[in-house]
Amino acid sequence: MKIKILIYIFIATFILSCGTDPEAGQYQNDSIPELNSANDDIMTYGGNAKTVKIETDEKASAITFYILLFFVGLFIFIVPFYFYYFIPLGLWYRAFLSGIRPGWWNMTKMRLQQIPQPLLIDTMIKAKNSGLKLSTPDLMSKYLANVDIVKVTDTAIRAINAGIEVSYNELATQYLAKVDVETVMHALVTAHNANIEIALKDLAGHYLAHVDVIQVVEGLITAHNAGYDEFTLLNLKEHYLANGDVPKTVDAFIAAKEADFDKVTFEDIASIDLAGMDVTKVVDSAVNPIVVETGLVSGVARDGVQIIMKLKLTLRANLKNVIGGAKQDTVLARIDESLATEIGRAQSHFDVLESPFELADRVEHKSLGDGTAYDIISVDVAEITVGKDIHAELQMERAHANAEQAKADLILAEEKVKKAMAAAFMDGKLSIKEYNEIQNTEADTHMRNRLGDSAEEKGHINTTENDDEHHNH
Repeated sequence: MKIKILIYIFIATFILSCGTDPEAGQYQNDSIPELNSANDDIMTYGGNAKTVKIETDEKASAITFYILLFFVGLFIFIVPFYFYYFIPLGLWYRAFLSGIRPGWWNMTKMRLQQIPQPLLIDTMIKAKNSGLKLSTPDLMSKYLANVDIVKVTDTAIRAINAGIEVSYNELATQYLAKVDVETVMHALVTAHNANIEIALKDLAGHYLAHVDVIQVVEGLITAHNAGYDEFTLLNLKEHYLANGDVPKTVDAFIAAKEADFDKVTFEDIASIDLAGMDVTKVVDSAVNPIVVETGLVSGVARDGVQIIMKLKLTLRANLKNVIGGAKQDTVLARIDESLATEIGRAQSHFDVLESPFELADRVEHKSLGDGTAYDIISVDVAEITVGKDIHAELQMERAHANAEQAKADLILAEEKVKKAMAAAFMDGKLSIKEYNEIQNTEADTHMRNRLGDSAEEKGHINTTENDDEHHNH
């Protein structure tokens, strides 16, 4: 607008400078008439008036000439400087050839507002060639608001190429909100290519909550590609903010579903991960059961014979009870107790030896895995041996105890006899001769007993030697 005003002033000045006074021209070109003597004074006065008028017109023409000269000089020096500084013709021509009409006044404002003209023009050219419509004033206002117009423009172009409808103003607004628009757009494009529609505003909100938007979007895509849509982006966001491992949790959830654990939900798998357990190993132990062995369990059948057994358990993790459920040690302890009880219920140890797997089946069907982190798939016999005959040992110990009691009674009786003999000797009822005969009889009896024990021992040794010789033969 100011350029037009300057042009109009220049044209008006030029026209004024070229105009002439008709009377002044007449006096200059016509010859001065002769003067009569009678009218000398009047004519003299008229001549002076004409002379003054001519001089005034000459001064006016000179002033007009200088004014014209000033504006011409102004035009010669100012206009080139204006086009050099405010409107670089090369840049303007490049924009013109690209179909961009930034306008002289807009380019002047760019210079005055210290906006890089090449940056703005190149951005508009790139946007136009990519099918993105941008206006010069709007782009200028974005730049002045500290928007990275290059990054936002590239992001908008990428959205257009991906077929995502996102307005330039919305991208600029998210950029001003400290959102990494490139990262968010990458996540949006990835989700769009997987036929998952997510709003830019929602994903930007997740980013501002310090969520790795690419990670959660890829997790959602992985689940959808596997055919499971039982959780949303919001579930993954909450799990991420709870310091959960999103990729591991999603993979574990898919593995559980592929193993036909229909009752298992994403919340169950996420809870395992948040409990500090390796969710991959837990699900793997549920998909692929583990085999463990009990220790040696001892039990005594009703016939008094000891049976020693070891069982082999096939366990599968119960994903519903893995948190808070009893661990493997509890399961093994329950199995040991039940096994000992079942051995004790057998009428004879021969019954156990004939059908040990029936005993294992009875242990298996007791639902000993209830309330624990494992389900018992099967119980098998790993080892079985016959131990001591507890009943016979008890009888031997009882006989030995009876013998010891008899010896004690004998000693007590002998003491009573000795006391009685002493009393009889003191009362005179027993003579010395009779006492000596009694002592000789006891000594003879004692000697006979020793000889008998010695002979019995010798016979046992001979029998053992004969057995050894027979064995050697």
